[in-house]
Amino acid sequence: MSEIVAGNRLVRALERSAEMAGCTIDFVARGDHALPCSIFSCAEHQLQAIVVGRSAQAWLDTLDEYAVFLPGFVLVQLAVGAIEEKGGQLLVEIQAQTVKEA
Repeated sequence: MSEIVAGNRLVRALERSAEMAGCTIDFVARGDHALPCSIFSCAEHQLQAIVVGRSAQAWLDTLDEYAVFLPGFVLVQLAVGAIEEKGGQLLVEIQAQTVKEA
């Protein structure tokens, strides 16, 4: 269940970050899955989104695990992959891993 909370916080943090960078992000698909771990509560997040704005590519280039803050979770990994441009919009895939703070 914590993977859903972490996923929701990740989506909101990315929306805020995009807005501060002068672009918008709309999520079109999302998957949050718990990862088996005996000690920690870990999750993997797979997002597909459309990013629009003049600064969209520059913002995406700066995204990593240090770029956003998730209260109650540690963002262990964040990677942007598969960027496709369509009519001034960028279709992107974002993968992340989170760990619930103790």
